Amino acid sequence: MNPFFFGNSSHPLYGVFHPPAHPVKHKGVLLCAPFGQEYMRSHRAYRQLAMLLAKKGFHVLRFDYRGTGDSSGDIENTSIKDWIEDVCTAAEELRETANVTDIHVVGLRLGGLLACAANLEGLRIDKLALWDTVVSGKNYDDELLLEMSKEGASRCNQVDSAGTLHFNGFPLHRDKRDALEELSLTQMKPDIGSVLHIVSAESESASALKNSWQANPAFTYQLTPAPGDWNYVDQYGGILLPQPIIQATVNWLEQE
Repeated sequence: MNPFFFGNSSHPLYGVFHPPAHPVKHKGVLLCAPFGQEYMRSHRAYRQLAMLLAKKGFHVLRFDYRGTGDSSGDIENTSIKDWIEDVCTAAEELRETANVTDIHVVGLRLGGLLACAANLEGLRIDKLALWDTVVSGKNYDDELLLEMSKEGASRCNQVDSAGTLHFNGFPLHRDKRDALEELSLTQMKPDIGSVLHIVSAESESASALKNSWQANPAFTYQLTPAPGDWNYVDQYGGILLPQPIIQATVNWLEQE
């Protein structure tokens, strides 16, 4: 693993590059992370996915969006547009650093929605794996509010007077919530060579996306039962390591 900073010097992004064990593929895989508690829960899973892909000969890049993780900036001064731009920047960094011809993307939860939005902004994606993806910003907002009601109101779980949604210690500001509500995969027509929609459990939103995209021959829907309670928080700060989905994603990306 090679950690480094890249992108614009005024707001550098943090990334971790996983070089292939045996560079037999001219293909790179960009891992687009989820947000907030889901980022924490999925960190180990994404790390293992990156390592498995590198063993298969892929060049792999994990990265943090502006204002999150180890990237520069304050989250209150970033926007959804910035994060979409960060996806494009990270893909270009991977293309140049590894000298790859094809860019594949894995988007987990919010990362899937941002990846599709980046494609509409001109990012060429050869293969896209949508893992338990957020189907729309409105669904995401509703889901967080529902989880908040289960957890109970507290300083970590509330919507403040400015409209910022605080959930498990991570703020989603009003402007981001509004911008996300304008994004919906069921309303998008991305230009992507091949798409895998892989889910850990059936849901109304997953079915809506399947029904919207299934007429496209490049689209594949796959149910792979596995742990997927990304927003659950226990006293130990537990992680999720859904091995069946990790392996299924690797297998799909390997297919020519």
